[in-house]
Amino acid sequence: MGDAKQESFLDLADITYLTPANAVFSRTKNGFPAMRAFLPPVTDDLTEEKLPPEWQEFGRVQFHRAFPFDAPDEFISVLNMDGKEYGVIRKLSDFEGEAKALIQNELERKYLAPAISKILSLKDKLGFSYWEVETDHGKKSFTMQDTYRNMFKNSENGVVLTDVDGNRYLIKDVLALDARSYRKIELYL
Repeated sequence: MGDAKQESFLDLADITYLTPANAVFSRTKNGFPAMRAFLPPVTDDLTEEKLPPEWQEFGRVQFHRAFPFDAPDEFISVLNMDGKEYGVIRKLSDFEGEAKALIQNELERKYLAPAISKILSLKDKLGFSYWEVETDHGKKSFTMQDTYRNMFKNSENGVVLTDVDGNRYLIKDVLALDARSYRKIELYL
């Protein structure tokens, strides 16, 4: 045990990291994110032979944060439109300029979560809660079903709410809400 090299999870996992040296991001003619990368050709699952990497056009891609709250700019998965992973961007800060801006814009669009600053109205009826709030994107109204199950803490005082349509809303610090807003949400905390 003393001589054995201790490996971390990252050493054990077979992860293809995408960097500016092996991946180029751009937009398609329709404005969607696309990738050209220096990766081994994709083969079927039955092929055991590992082919050498080559520059390939992968077309339209999407981005997914592995840790959207704890590390939003690290471990960003790059996937095809069917959800198959091409690789992982270890740190967004590795990229610069247009590529970085493209990735950031796509992540902001995908993970849009208006920050609630004030709860104007909150009513419960038959297992649903009806919310009227002020956010950093203006006044919003939304409905939550089974409020207790669709509200979770993402930090010591932060809460994420998910409405019936799958939209997310963020309260960065429930203790920073005004007294009226806090009293309306206190029951659910």
